[in-house]
Amino acid sequence: MNDTNKKSIALQQPIIADYRMGIFMLLREHWGPKFEIYAGDADFFGSPSSTPAAWGHFKRVRNIYLFKNQFLWQYGSFMALLSAEVTILNANMRMLSNTVILVLRKLMGRRTILWGHATGKNQLAAIIRQVYLRSCNRFITYTERQAAFMRRRYPWLRVWVAANSCVSSTDCTPVNAELNELDTFLYVGRLIEAKKVRLLLEGFALAKNNGLLPETARLVFVGDGPEREFLENNVKESGLENVVEFTGHLSGVDQLRFYYRTSIFSISPGYVGLSATQSFSFGIPMLIAKDEFHSPEIEACRNGFNSLFFESDNAASLAGELSVCWQNREVWSERREEISKWTGEHYSYEVMRDAFINAVEH
Repeated sequence: MNDTNKKSIALQQPIIADYRMGIFMLLREHWGPKFEIYAGDADFFGSPSSTPAAWGHFKRVRNIYLFKNQFLWQYGSFMALLSAEVTILNANMRMLSNTVILVLRKLMGRRTILWGHATGKNQLAAIIRQVYLRSCNRFITYTERQAAFMRRRYPWLRVWVAANSCVSSTDCTPVNAELNELDTFLYVGRLIEAKKVRLLLEGFALAKNNGLLPETARLVFVGDGPEREFLENNVKESGLENVVEFTGHLSGVDQLRFYYRTSIFSISPGYVGLSATQSFSFGIPMLIAKDEFHSPEIEACRNGFNSLFFESDNAASLAGELSVCWQNREVWSERREEISKWTGEHYSYEVMRDAFINAVEH
């Protein structure tokens, strides 16, 4: 093992979501008990939240949100993050305690790595970020595109890429189904307004009513959230109860595999998130809204290879693309193995783990 493994390594996060446990457990396996994570219960504005499973392995601290939840001070991790020989901090500048730790560690000559988005959302944030980045030693981005930007803008800063993942390479195996079993369009994620799940239901209903999809075509929502009640009521009013299903939140690989198996495409009617790489890990392509403020996972979405796109906020465009997906379901089902293999090679927990190890140890 590298000498770094003998040193204390601390990682800070606002929360530990269930999809982060895979990567964090691999890092604990590699670095052992000298590696510790500090996180609170709830993220900005209360959602998402930490998984209860995290507290059997990592340190639970208190998140104190200030100024109408615009800023965060994390109570209970300050001294540990300050004193660790290597500290990895979330790069969100709204975490005030992190800013203080970052500056103090700079003055103390201790190595600090930032992990997060490469750019802010406005010009003022970009100016402040330059000062912020002068205080860290290295930066871990979510995408190759972000890393390229960082290297151009801040040539003095060493940058690594840890592409967001929610699957292990061992779980990147294609699901197999006969052609006559492929009858489902699948949504996996939170049922919230920002994800535009109402648009998905509207597009599906439009495709069914206009004969663009056969009677056997189904739509399944995997997830929960405040939009669920509206969606369920709308399904009843539209007479689609027999072809639209709501499963609630599912996180087990075997549970998800069951629904992905008979899926033609998964759908992202709003911004793309981790559900994209999850879908690809099973070999299932994704139909995506074209012009949204997508999460970093959009970099994994290759048009014509593992993805297709429709016009944002356009139910008719979505309905038309659902029909195209249905008509070409045999072609896409034959590509499942290729998509799944590619995902394991580029977007697995193991690939993400190696990026963190390289950033810390080399």
